Amino acid sequence: MNPVVLARLQNLCRDEAAFQMLKQILAEELQQVEREINRAHLLVEQYKALFRVIARLREPLNTEKIFQATATEVRQLLKADRVGMFRFYPDSGWNDGEFVSEDVDPAFGSAMAQKIRDRCFGDQFATHYQQGQIQAVADIYNYGLSDCHIQILAQFQVRANLVVPLLQGQHLWGLLCIHQCSEPREWQATEIEFATQIASHLAIALQHTELLVDLQAKVLERQQAEQAVQLLNQELQRSLVELQAVNKELEAFSYSVSHDLRAPLRSIDGFSQALVEDCYDMLNPSGQNHVRRIRAATQRMGQLIDDLLNLSRVTRSDMYLELVDLSRLASDICTELQQSQPKREIEFAIQTGLTAQGDSRLLRVLLENLLNNAWKFTSKHPRPRIEFGMTISEKGMPIYYVRDNGAGFDMTYAHKLFGPFQRLHNMNDFPGNGIGLATVHRIVHRHGGRIWVEAEVERGATFYFTLVPEEVKT
Repeated sequence: MNPVVLARLQNLCRDEAAFQMLKQILAEELQQVEREINRAHLLVEQYKALFRVIARLREPLNTEKIFQATATEVRQLLKADRVGMFRFYPDSGWNDGEFVSEDVDPAFGSAMAQKIRDRCFGDQFATHYQQGQIQAVADIYNYGLSDCHIQILAQFQVRANLVVPLLQGQHLWGLLCIHQCSEPREWQATEIEFATQIASHLAIALQHTELLVDLQAKVLERQQAEQAVQLLNQELQRSLVELQAVNKELEAFSYSVSHDLRAPLRSIDGFSQALVEDCYDMLNPSGQNHVRRIRAATQRMGQLIDDLLNLSRVTRSDMYLELVDLSRLASDICTELQQSQPKREIEFAIQTGLTAQGDSRLLRVLLENLLNNAWKFTSKHPRPRIEFGMTISEKGMPIYYVRDNGAGFDMTYAHKLFGPFQRLHNMNDFPGNGIGLATVHRIVHRHGGRIWVEAEVERGATFYFTLVPEEVKT
């Protein structure tokens, strides 16, 4: 204390004993003030350290650098022998892990790069730490710790221990460990509060890391998806080139069929016609029959060529989608059929107001084939009936149908029905080349729909078809 101040105080006292008592009281007060000043100074330093931790979280640093810088500052500020960040291994049940960052007094060994297994931790302590429990041990030998816990701490020369959980969201990621190795240590409330604040801000860094990893994973996933799309586009481009080449080959084949095959057929038909006109009377009945069969076969071959070319055009032609009035198309086709055989009595039932999005030209070909088939296969029925209508599936999809009460067929052979040149009836009973239903199938397929049939011998057939993919509702 200042000597001048002491002299003035002594003059105010009535005797030496009172002066000494006053001097002792003032000394104790000054010591308390100094302790408060030191405590305030320590708090200021802690807040500065905490501010630096927060500032580092705003910088583009990785978690490892943040942990290392924080460990160094905390150890210097608390004058501890070791400060480290311990991480649990994923899926280890909080029993295994290692220190990932550390700052340690050179007089003591490092805890880094040592795998640690504590069989007791996961069952006994993990849940409590996950709920925010803090452990402040002044002396590991006088705190009631289990033998296995003491053994683990002793291998790192720990005497006093302050442990705060490091949480990643709600998950216990690891522990902030502050060790005193040289001697026991009573941890002050301000030190525990400081360590808790440091851990809470490190948790933000862990959360940022998790978000960054998730973001990087999503970016990588998107890049991989974009690469997959690029590869798919390249593959589609190659397929388009191949398809164009196939179409050219089909066009060349169609040209060959249309011209090269027709020429010899025309010759056969022409010479057989000349044979009929010039030499018919010279032929015996057997020869005349042969000539008639030759002419019929060549004409049938010509019709087959026409059918194949029409089927090819259905597959290759461009589509122009628009809203098509199916009811009107069906009505026009039925009118044409009736006009072709006006004496034939038949009942038509066409549901009105049926429309669909599609290619009007192809949809007309589709209905022509189905209605022509119904017209043909009801020709021997005493009370023929042809119906065109629509129903709705369970998924809300429109299903169109053409139904007749004609010859029908055995459903055992239904799988053959939509293949080119496949027939289920005798040519003498019901003429045809077996191309119509193959054409219908391709038209439906090009619209993204499907076609199926239900039939029974002599009880008619019903052809159902859709014009949109299964998952699309209209």
